[in-house]
Amino acid sequence: MQWVQVREPEVHRQRGKWVVRQSGYDPATGRRRVRQLGTHTTKRAAVAQQRALAEGRAGTETETLGEYLEVWLRSKDGRVAASTFDQYAWALRRHVAPLIGAVRLCDLTPEMLDEWVGTLSAVDGDGKRRLGPTSARLVRKVLSMALEEAVERGRLARNPVRLTQPPRPERSRTKLGWTLEEASSFLQAVADHRLYAAFHLCLVTGLRRGEVLALRWDDVDLERHHLRVVQQLALERGRPVLKELKTEHSERLVTFGAATAAVLAKHRERQGAEAAFVGLAWQGSGLVFTTALGGWIDPNNFRRLMDRLVDQAGVPRITPKGMRHTAQSVGRLVVGDDKVMQERLGHSDIGITLNTYTHTVSEQHRRAGDRLDEVFAPPGS
Repeated sequence: MQWVQVREPEVHRQRGKWVVRQSGYDPATGRRRVRQLGTHTTKRAAVAQQRALAEGRAGTETETLGEYLEVWLRSKDGRVAASTFDQYAWALRRHVAPLIGAVRLCDLTPEMLDEWVGTLSAVDGDGKRRLGPTSARLVRKVLSMALEEAVERGRLARNPVRLTQPPRPERSRTKLGWTLEEASSFLQAVADHRLYAAFHLCLVTGLRRGEVLALRWDDVDLERHHLRVVQQLALERGRPVLKELKTEHSERLVTFGAATAAVLAKHRERQGAEAAFVGLAWQGSGLVFTTALGGWIDPNNFRRLMDRLVDQAGVPRITPKGMRHTAQSVGRLVVGDDKVMQERLGHSDIGITLNTYTHTVSEQHRRAGDRLDEVFAPPGS
């Protein structure tokens, strides 16, 4: 907090004009500080601003968008995850404030913001864009969140971002998930790798990358064939950090079969041999999947490892999240119960299960084609 307001704003005559002032003091030193909130040629205009300030619409005459966004950002610091705050700060300080931060909050219009959104995605003379469509949509969303709170607090009459159109998303050129055949081919190709069990578990359970890397042996019951998902390994400002899960739906019990239990048991034996080999250098994190010295696996390093193994296996490149997509697609085919799949994946809404993570499984389509072919077969064929 940089300044504490005292009493209501006041109107004063100053050098032939009317000014609106707000008394206050520095919270650290207690020294009196007065802020000038507006200058007007008539007393009526000054009194109108004074009333607006008293009614909670503070700053609407002089406060710039950049000033408001800094106040909004400070209100989020410590109240959201560090990675989320960094994302907000990147969006607002790099892509909003430098372009339209000097505009007064009360002067924002949908037309002005339409032009700003266009600037975010525009191609310059060198064929480069300031941001891709996905990043531009994110920046627009963060600004909309900030201005929505300005409306709720009486600083704006309405949120002008709501009246603009987001950039059109690009078609993804990256394959989101594997077919059942591709997933099987990948597992066969990496069967001898020390982290084979991690890839196997991702495809069987649909666990997120951070959930797999944070899984502890204490959370795994090989006899009863289930595991508990209770934490995640996330990246915060470039460093891996063990954290609680985002929502209560994410914390869950996930079952698996005897084959997966055997894979995990073999992995535990291998991990024990690694610990014995390095001796006192073993870090003993208690995690199921670790580095060769027993420490946390950086999520980015896991992604790079997967990229190399995917190329070696000769299957389409996907991300670790793509294995989750694959688990959902294959799960819908094999399990046939969307509610069960929702709970296994930790989705808060079954719509996410049905729409976001469903991709084509070629075997399912082949069966459908065969059946339709039989139905419409020519007579006598």
